[in-house]
Amino acid sequence: MKSDNSTELNDLAFEQSHFVPMIYLPPAWKPHEGMKREWVITDFPPVPRKKIKKAPGVYAFVVEPNIFSLIPASGLFYIGKATNLYDRIGAYIGELNKGFTQTRRPQIWRMLNLWNGHLKYYYTITDNVRLAEELEAKMIQAFRPHFNRQYDAETSKTMRAF
Repeated sequence: MKSDNSTELNDLAFEQSHFVPMIYLPPAWKPHEGMKREWVITDFPPVPRKKIKKAPGVYAFVVEPNIFSLIPASGLFYIGKATNLYDRIGAYIGELNKGFTQTRRPQIWRMLNLWNGHLKYYYTITDNVRLAEELEAKMIQAFRPHFNRQYDAETSKTMRAF
């Protein structure tokens, strides 16, 4: 049976819209080996939202397919810091209710909406905002998550070379 080319193109476009390159760079992990953090994990969006602490910290969005009991199939998509984790998660929840043309952060909107129902929100509390900023910077340097678009100048230069 002959296939419909437009259907194949639509399927390919849909598949490509979900493509996310991941970087696994062991030399970037080395300086952080042995660093331990206590993480709280919840579905995104969290229900109820009030279980998120009103404290400074670092958070991460992880996509988890939750199929075949294969946890390593998960992917770290985004790392951020917050002066108040409760308020920050509210901003992300708001992105779910916006149309694409209404968002000021299209990459974040894409992440939240394309993988809605499969995202986990990880967070760890820090003693203050300065520590959150330091931890966020170290984590971005180590993991280089796809939806964190702003890298330091040297990393950006290296990434553009390839």
